[in-house]
Amino acid sequence: MFKKIIILSFVFITLFYFNINVISAYDYINSESESSVNGMITEIYDAKQQYIDLAGEDEVPEIINVPESDSYWWPIGSAETTVGANGKLFATGDPIKAKITSYFGSKEKFRIEGHGALDIASGNGVNVDNVIASKSGRVVYPTKASQTAYRDNGNLNNSDGKGYGNHIIIEHSDGNFTLYGHLAQNSITVMAGDVVEQGQVIAKLGHSGRSTGPHLHFEVRKGVNSRDYREDPLNYVDPKNPRPISYGSGNNFSLTNTTLSKEEFISKMKDYCARSGKKGFCDNFANKADEIYTASLANKVNPELVVVTAGTEQNWTLSAACSYTNNYWGIGITNGNGCNSGAKYSSITEGIAGYAKIIQSYSSTGSYANSITKVYNERVSAGCTQGGYGLPGTLEGWQSIYSFIGSYRYNPGSSGGGGCYYLNRMYNNTYCNTHVTCSDYTFNNSHDKNTCSADSATTICEQSDYTAYQLKNKAQIRYDIFGL
Repeated sequence: MFKKIIILSFVFITLFYFNINVISAYDYINSESESSVNGMITEIYDAKQQYIDLAGEDEVPEIINVPESDSYWWPIGSAETTVGANGKLFATGDPIKAKITSYFGSKEKFRIEGHGALDIASGNGVNVDNVIASKSGRVVYPTKASQTAYRDNGNLNNSDGKGYGNHIIIEHSDGNFTLYGHLAQNSITVMAGDVVEQGQVIAKLGHSGRSTGPHLHFEVRKGVNSRDYREDPLNYVDPKNPRPISYGSGNNFSLTNTTLSKEEFISKMKDYCARSGKKGFCDNFANKADEIYTASLANKVNPELVVVTAGTEQNWTLSAACSYTNNYWGIGITNGNGCNSGAKYSSITEGIAGYAKIIQSYSSTGSYANSITKVYNERVSAGCTQGGYGLPGTLEGWQSIYSFIGSYRYNPGSSGGGGCYYLNRMYNNTYCNTHVTCSDYTFNNSHDKNTCSADSATTICEQSDYTAYQLKNKAQIRYDIFGL
């Protein structure tokens, strides 16, 4: 794999219609939560009659939407939770029983506009059900503790949190935003700036703000954090498939956390060794699974990632001349140089510690955070296909600057040099026959700039697609080994 700098120098509702003895949960109006809303219309409604009307609605429309993306999860978590290696709480199992009580675009009589979200209720009351991040991303709201402490006293005239009550907004690597409204008082566990992982518990379902009963108000905002850009969440989440596996994305592949216990990790490693028969994997990794798991958690890196990256970099094997280096991740090996030019470690445990330091530099506070954000903005602005970019602290973000296909469409290119070697694999075998390429190159930026024509330079979206290509490879290897 060719790197720009390798310092690693990297919803069921099964339509689950069931009867619950609770008043249906609906919103009164959706208000913008981030920007101020001036001149909000004040109207008087007969709340009692509305409760009667709403509670009498027994038929749930058939879901006909087919999700455009398979990378978003149903935002209601499982009752069971697990604590990740980084201390985060996850509820990634089968969601608790709940139903959609109001669909996107619905026009109940107490609304002054079509509903801009899904309302989801379980009948379990307040501060019971786990609300999880539908997709990994960065929290942009709330920004202060007082925005998480609104009481669970929802009613049609309650303007707490500009109608949303306690709520969370998360920005995702595809440029979209998700909003989770009417959350329980003091149940929010994240704040603006936090990087959250898919399936992570972020709050409890509540009854705050402009709400007529305990429920979750779930929005998807496409590309812009504004209510004007809300889309039907059923284009993104599927109640019949609440926890989809998504290849080609690292959205649920954490840099630092694993949901596997040590016993599960070791068992899956041994099983893959037996199934694959790969000697390097068996000798260097499966037989050291206990040590790898322990060392990874001690250094705050995902042991799955340690194993998968070693597979994509060195196929879990080092040459005899370099086996002593214990550097299965290409740390410090720049383009064109051999394994002896990189970092050398006395053991695989020490190597994992060195690898973990590299991973930490790609976190939201790491030295590469600004570079990742810059690449993210460039690829979003260029309209590149989702999957090739992400925020700091995510696998997509790391891979977006770690994976580099080269400054030019080098022809024929190579596994180390990138270029057409990968471009033809990514698109089709004749891709480089129809695009300007460069055959006189040395992988030296100064030299190549003078010898390669400008129109042979790789584009922003070619670079982005290469990131997605590499992420897909990692996701496939992870699935093959761990079933995740």
